[in-house]
Amino acid sequence: MNRYFEYCRFTTEPRLLLSEAQRVKDAFAERARASGGYLFGGWRSMVGLGLARDEGIVLSSWPDAQSASNLSAPDFEGIASAQIQSLEATVRPIDDTPPAYDGVYVFRWFDIGATDWEAFRDISDAAWPNMEAVFDVNICGFWRHRDVVEPDAKILLLTRYADLSVWEASRWWNNPAAAADASMGRFKKRNEMIKSTVAYPSLPIL
Repeated sequence: MNRYFEYCRFTTEPRLLLSEAQRVKDAFAERARASGGYLFGGWRSMVGLGLARDEGIVLSSWPDAQSASNLSAPDFEGIASAQIQSLEATVRPIDDTPPAYDGVYVFRWFDIGATDWEAFRDISDAAWPNMEAVFDVNICGFWRHRDVVEPDAKILLLTRYADLSVWEASRWWNNPAAAADASMGRFKKRNEMIKSTVAYPSLPIL
């Protein structure tokens, strides 16, 4: 599967994502294809919750780092600005299939110490099967930022929740279901490694 990803958080002209989200996604898909990659997914704001109304996120991927590095900035009609970050896939996704579930997708960034990375990855990977079995969630991706160097590390987790109530119910600090103890205990331990974290809820452009 493709290991090298581009995370692009972009802003459009006013209300474009409300009326023509699919056209914007198609333009990003063509941009990826033209460089030998593919679009992993496109997401839009929940009309101002987390992302601004006219903000969106796309993830695209390539089989090698050089192809990803040669990608030109998005310059097609309707895109006002874009911020690009380079990622490498780790334990998720497990194949090239783009996520296509309905629901709320949360992009969560973690800042951790580089020496904690392997333990952080392994605890997360061990916790997810139980979490996915108990709650209506899917872990769609877990990437390490390629441009953040030691002693720091930055990680991106993409999780799909059926809705925001499922997100709330699955918090380790919010008295979740007893059946989730196997995952919640691990998340509590993982929390001790996190220097800072921020999450952005979004809706998929399907």
